[in-house]
Amino acid sequence: MALGIAFFCFAFFMVINLPISFGIGLGAMLAGLTLDIDGATIIQRMLSAVNSFPLLAVIFFIFGGTLLARGGVSTRLVRLAEVLVGRIPGAMAHITILACMFFGGVSGSAVAEISSIGAMMIPTMEKAGYKRETATSIALASAVMGPIIPPSIPMIIFAHTAGSVSIAALFLAGAIPGVLIGLGLMIWAFFHARKHIPPAPMPQLSFKEKAYRVADGLAGLFTIFIILGGIISGVFTATEAGAVSSLYAIILCCGIYRETKWSDLPKILFECCQVNAVVLFLVATSSVFTWILTYENLPKVLANTVFAITDNKFILLIVINIFLLIVGCLVDLTPAVIMLTPILLPLMQKMGMHIVHFGAMMIINLCYGLITPPVGTSLFVGLRISGLSMNQIIRPLLPLLAIEIVVLIFVTYWPPLTMWLPRMFGFVM
Repeated sequence: MALGIAFFCFAFFMVINLPISFGIGLGAMLAGLTLDIDGATIIQRMLSAVNSFPLLAVIFFIFGGTLLARGGVSTRLVRLAEVLVGRIPGAMAHITILACMFFGGVSGSAVAEISSIGAMMIPTMEKAGYKRETATSIALASAVMGPIIPPSIPMIIFAHTAGSVSIAALFLAGAIPGVLIGLGLMIWAFFHARKHIPPAPMPQLSFKEKAYRVADGLAGLFTIFIILGGIISGVFTATEAGAVSSLYAIILCCGIYRETKWSDLPKILFECCQVNAVVLFLVATSSVFTWILTYENLPKVLANTVFAITDNKFILLIVINIFLLIVGCLVDLTPAVIMLTPILLPLMQKMGMHIVHFGAMMIINLCYGLITPPVGTSLFVGLRISGLSMNQIIRPLLPLLAIEIVVLIFVTYWPPLTMWLPRMFGFVM
């Protein structure tokens, strides 16, 4: 009965458009009352959920990503991408995809990518001969790489929710799939341009200008080396990497690029505090929700029920991926990770899937929901930037989404794609 109340309340509050964290929290509290769980215990669970050192990494990465997005890094990464792929057919699409791949290693946010690089490149691609619908679709599909390529905030949330899993291993697990998504989109862009986009001359750049753009762009990309290099070498933890990268972002944007004034930092900090408050409150309320599900033994019951139906691993993975794709369309990424991880993890471990492999598969799958209706946050940002309607964007987005689903299939059924790097650096045995 308690589970029915929790899910019914959650669904009802979503329908009436209540903020999802309040919907989850109220549903959990009402379910707790039917189980005679006192309010003090619920509050204690909420506080213990956010009283976590690794969660500080989320706060630091949000601040660093916000600062870099506003500090001119996205513009410089676009210029760097122009030097690298500006002569290939479909140059503007390639620049967009590559810039999003680079920026994904800086911000870790799909919304930040579509807001900065998408706002810059959608009109530029349109001037180069792309239809606005196609240009917007390319930017949206490219933005998916943000939460997949490290640093990835959803992977930190997964590590916190799952427990006993290395954030560094999850970061490395997302690197190759994220790059493969970018390469797949670039292959599509090449053949699309050969067929539909007339060749357009790119500006001739001197060697000096190219060298300047490369050096200028690499200064922003150095954030990736700080994060991954520091974690892999053991110099600091993921949380400490977030703090160091935030300090570097301040020095870069305020001291070197100087596109962000020192006087702007308090305002940016306040805005990041608002974002972090939403994320942490969501973590707190979702932890109570998942605790009640575990209290009622739902994960074990689900695992036994599923294996009573079939123990074919191939079929089970198909069903779980379809389920995650549907959930990703209906629920935002962070709450989906927090709610589903405790439910699905016992099932996946019973199947023999490594927790890092499952985490990468789950995050990549749910990231696609960011660009699909009805609640895709990145999708709505892209539509607002381009001025298009939902109906206009779905058809041109489908082939790009199909490419990304192909990558998901490889991730699901070929574990070395996600496990090779974590094993190579010793984070997974």
